[in-house]
Amino acid sequence: MNGKIKVQVYGIGEERLSSGCGCHGKKKDCSSTCKNKKSSCHGCGSNSEVEHSCCKGRKSKTISEAYKELEQFINESDVKNSTQLEFIELNKDNLIEEKIKEIIKDGFEPPITVVDGIIRYYGGISNIFIYKDIKELLED
Repeated sequence: MNGKIKVQVYGIGEERLSSGCGCHGKKKDCSSTCKNKKSSCHGCGSNSEVEHSCCKGRKSKTISEAYKELEQFINESDVKNSTQLEFIELNKDNLIEEKIKEIIKDGFEPPITVVDGIIRYYGGISNIFIYKDIKELLED
């Protein structure tokens, strides 16, 4: 692995992120969560049954757009030479690890982020959390 921390993001590139207002893609009413996050609400409703007033007219990013932002974020950081990023398209790759298939089957929303072999996140891509994980692993 060349001493690099491997970060793998599993998802369907053209799908829109469903998180942003606390919905995390679940088909439930999250209007109370939305009301409290008007300034940062930018994805709720894209995959849920209810369109919320704070989300109307706003489109969430696609998973591939969020991944490209992660790539840029890491490539501009101090961990760029210690990190190996990889996007694995769920639609096209038949070599998906069994543990990824299982957690998706159990209801966890893609994108699924694996850092150094450990499933860390689902339903979105957090540049800062992934960065902090990489820093922590490098310090060990």
